[in-house]
Amino acid sequence: MSKNGKNTRSKGATLKRRRPIASKLVKRMNGYVNGKVVDLKAFQMGKENAAELQKTVATREDLADHHPAHAIYVYAQNQVSVMSEQLTTLQEMDRFSRLISKAEDEYAPCGPPMSPLTTSFFTCWAFFDACVGLAQETIGTTTMAVGTAFGMDKELVRLIGLMQESRMGIYAHEGIQGDTVTLRELVTDTVCRALVPSGYRGRKGELWYVRVLPPALPDIEEHVVFTTPYVLMEPASDWHAYFDRTLPDAPAQDHVARYERLMKFGPARDFWTEFVFEAYLNHRDDVIFLKGLPDVAESRPHSSVNS
Repeated sequence: MSKNGKNTRSKGATLKRRRPIASKLVKRMNGYVNGKVVDLKAFQMGKENAAELQKTVATREDLADHHPAHAIYVYAQNQVSVMSEQLTTLQEMDRFSRLISKAEDEYAPCGPPMSPLTTSFFTCWAFFDACVGLAQETIGTTTMAVGTAFGMDKELVRLIGLMQESRMGIYAHEGIQGDTVTLRELVTDTVCRALVPSGYRGRKGELWYVRVLPPALPDIEEHVVFTTPYVLMEPASDWHAYFDRTLPDAPAQDHVARYERLMKFGPARDFWTEFVFEAYLNHRDDVIFLKGLPDVAESRPHSSVNS
């Protein structure tokens, strides 16, 4: 995003990179469609499963309860969830299945008090950040490739692309304007006005660890805090020091790119999920509080050092 909060990444970039897993999957599915020998029973079961999964997608009535800026992303994520349920049963997606299943067993993501990993945080990580292979493929990129190959609505592909390009970030709360909260990202200095569907308004000066999605349509101005806010208890100076330690000196543009990569992928796949799990301090229904820094084990309440 640019300084005014608009997303400036090249559209369609997510699809242009070579994706080996997606390519194999599309080739296999094309074989089923074009092949002369078709297992009709399996095909019918697949259609029935897809129909059942579609029943879990938010209805027009459900979406009417959300602000339009939020509703459009809820629908897109629901469709990714349906596609994911279908695709991860295939052999080509085995690496994703094992990765996500292991994380679900380890973190039991459903929100406090069972787990500090909320459903919104975990599903975004699982679909759009948990990558495999040198091409850094995700369930999101695979869904886009398969959807594009088999006639998914182009607007839905575009929306999934916006979610795929998104990441978590650390933002300073700079005040409330009407129904929105003004957020400034700590490293990029990007400023935006964002809706917070969880209902948490916070107060000026707080630090939030959240996934902020850009306006999805030209007539929408508001960004969306898509995850339940994690409020960081350490001061901004400590987080600036963390980034100074973690990100090597580089020109401003490279520095931002390295920060964005760190926030999306981390040094390891479970870096940020582990941080949230170990840094949990307290919660309310609309917000979760985290204490500590990613590279100081003693600072996190539930790290192995403190256990």
